[in-house]
Amino acid sequence: MEHTIIKIKLGQLLNSLSYALDAAENRYFNHSRRTAYIAYKIAREMELDERDIADTYFISLIHDIGMAGYLSKYSVSHIHMDFNLRKQHCQIGYEIIEKLPHISKKKDYLLYHHEEYDGTGPYGLKGEEIPLVAQIIHIADFFELFYFRQERDVKKLNDIDKVHKWLDKYRNKMFSNRVCDGLLYALKKDKFWFDLMNGNIGTVLQFIEPNRDILIDIKDLRKISEAFSIIIDLKSKFTYNHSQGISNITSKFASFLGYNPLMIEKLTIAADLHDIGKFVVPVSLIEKPGKLTAEEFLIMKSHVYYTKLILKQIDGIEDIAEWAGNHHERLNGTGYPEKLDERTLTKEDQIIAIADVFQALTEDRPYRKGMDTKEALNILDSMTQKGEISRSLFIDFKHLVTNEEVLI
Repeated sequence: MEHTIIKIKLGQLLNSLSYALDAAENRYFNHSRRTAYIAYKIAREMELDERDIADTYFISLIHDIGMAGYLSKYSVSHIHMDFNLRKQHCQIGYEIIEKLPHISKKKDYLLYHHEEYDGTGPYGLKGEEIPLVAQIIHIADFFELFYFRQERDVKKLNDIDKVHKWLDKYRNKMFSNRVCDGLLYALKKDKFWFDLMNGNIGTVLQFIEPNRDILIDIKDLRKISEAFSIIIDLKSKFTYNHSQGISNITSKFASFLGYNPLMIEKLTIAADLHDIGKFVVPVSLIEKPGKLTAEEFLIMKSHVYYTKLILKQIDGIEDIAEWAGNHHERLNGTGYPEKLDERTLTKEDQIIAIADVFQALTEDRPYRKGMDTKEALNILDSMTQKGEISRSLFIDFKHLVTNEEVLI
């Protein structure tokens, strides 16, 4: 069937999305990637079977997926130390990955990745009641945040005696003996520390990625993009349902224009993910009630750059990455971030751009109430007169909107 034409590597996709999560405000850069590497190494040292090793790696990459809604208020370390926030972000993450193909059956690993071995964790599981994979993710997560990042003297990072003393404080309290020993066996190798360096970790994950034969088709990719659109929209109360609204518009517009089912799915995925780069933009700018300064506007404009950078890391969706990353470009070359124009911009770029403008105009923002449909269409009309968007596409869009109450 046509929907099986596109194939994506699950590991590559999750690696890219974990990069997006790590770029979020107040995040520690590469935290999720390092946690995945550490957890993978522990699982290898403990001689888990290949399926459990793969699960450990994949869930670690997105173990903090439920944290996105808190990052405008709290740092990652604060969330990890606050009992209620730990429980809440585990629950939210659990609900999100229920929607993700191939890993949804492993959602308990994410739900329980903050359980303490002595039973004092958020859900009260104790000892071997806690799934082993969840135990491994927990110690990898904690070690990355509270040992690796806290050690100021890089030359002393691999001081095994020091790590022993640090880890002894948590043995049989937070972590079991065997999980602690698994970590110690892993970090005795110099390569472990070299691999964790910022300049190396991205490449290293490409080498160790397990189960390279796990592929997802366009339908599965849509389920993942839908889940991430929810996370993206949680960034701010003013962008709540923004990406999902644009997906709805884009899907209907593409159908109206006569695209085949595969292209409709791909365009809808691009709409889901078009603002994934907003993870790098502080919520204070997104919610600023007044005019942005030139410096603030430059930061705001960077989100489309990061959208394309994140999505281009995934082989097989190069066209989706272009459409998503070009939604602020304009036919007359006045857009951003690449100043593309009618010579390179495609009809598909324009579909996402028009949907984005319309959705943004009709939803509430910090500095104004949402416009009604007529006002929004008038502004789009003025953009066609300036040569920013296609006149013919605007006419098609106007026909659709005025006859489709679902969009309004």
